[in-house]
Amino acid sequence: MNNRKFLFGVTATDVIVRDDYNNAVVNDVMSHLTGIRRIVMTCYRAGGTLTELIIDFGEEQTFCLTIGEGSLDVPPFTSDDIRLAHKQISLPDITDIIILVTTLARYAGLSPSCSGDGESSTLLEFSS
Repeated sequence: MNNRKFLFGVTATDVIVRDDYNNAVVNDVMSHLTGIRRIVMTCYRAGGTLTELIIDFGEEQTFCLTIGEGSLDVPPFTSDDIRLAHKQISLPDITDIIILVTTLARYAGLSPSCSGDGESSTLLEFSS
């Protein structure tokens, strides 16, 4: 287990610090969810703060990545994650959550847009 507090570091000059660990996390997601076409980010509370990513990828496949706010816990993908089309991870704060989401979208070549429904907790949609 890694003893770090955050997934991504951010310098005083607003530069994201990328390293072997956070690159491995991003690469693990990207290698299991090839051909990402869309990511929809929804935020809500269910016994705690949650961010849910609905990821459309491959040939009409959908995967749900649930991100809880808590101690850093991002285990590698398992065969059960793929079979269930769901994985739950924990990141310590909104900075790590937003950096992870936007990094995945950038690696997939997606652009952000705001949800058209101002009353929805679906906040962002990334698509090509």
